Amino acid sequence: MKPLFLLLLLSLPFGSYAQADWHAKLAAINQQIDNAWATRDLNGIMAYYNSRSVVMPEYNPTLYGKAAIATFISTWLDSVKHSNTTHTITDLQVLKNHVIEIGNYTTTLLYGDNAPYIYQAKYLQVWDISSPQHLVLLAQIQGATNYIDRKVFPAITVLQKAIPSPEKNKIHKLIAAQNQVFENNVKTRNGANMAGLYATDAIYMPYYASAIKGLDSINAYYVMHEDPAVGIDQVEINMSSLKNLGDFVLVNGYYTVHWNAGGNKGIVSGKSINVWRRETDGNYKMFRQMVVHD
Repeated sequence: MKPLFLLLLLSLPFGSYAQADWHAKLAAINQQIDNAWATRDLNGIMAYYNSRSVVMPEYNPTLYGKAAIATFISTWLDSVKHSNTTHTITDLQVLKNHVIEIGNYTTTLLYGDNAPYIYQAKYLQVWDISSPQHLVLLAQIQGATNYIDRKVFPAITVLQKAIPSPEKNKIHKLIAAQNQVFENNVKTRNGANMAGLYATDAIYMPYYASAIKGLDSINAYYVMHEDPAVGIDQVEINMSSLKNLGDFVLVNGYYTVHWNAGGNKGIVSGKSINVWRRETDGNYKMFRQMVVHD
């Protein structure tokens, strides 16, 4: 009965779905894609990406567009096998022809001579639902809920064009100003000042951690995370895309941090999906956010 139920869900018209309907619809699509990963079906995995899609894999660079995504996944499938793959949706937001999906992801990876590894992660996906018959996975990011060794994954290089950049308009200027506050807080190790950038009902998904819900928990995380024993020489936060949905703004971002500690120094780079919400006072606060390292 399960395959029939899945087919019935996927055959339903998109129309004006309520949040509960989208939960069932996307759960069915996720199962379809999970099955494609298990059977190494590249076409099945690629079914919902298009030329505008962006994928942010952990410990690998951001992929811009369907061609780059297909090259990466094809190369990945040459050396990695997946089994016991599941997605569990924990939060959905329907925002003006888009759905923001957050959840937990588990898969067993078999890579090279490594022992089987159970990859436990969280994810954030942005779906474009503006075309009822052509749902698009517009942006996707996933990352482990605990520290993970880089040896678990292959390092894959995909030749791409220059990183895109959004139009510099009024909204871009407002979001850039908020990013500047983030940068200053990181450089000065001011974790206590971070919570002011988030909405009271925000969800923050940092690297090597589970999703953090609510302002108090986000504040506690940042106070602990911004360790004054680690010096920060330089921070750069940039945007590769910005989509204005009225009261919400979807931003794909990337960052570089130059750090020093105990006589050592290094550079950390990464990427993020950010959903900003305009509050009643007109200011933008972070509503949903996920960050992962390159």
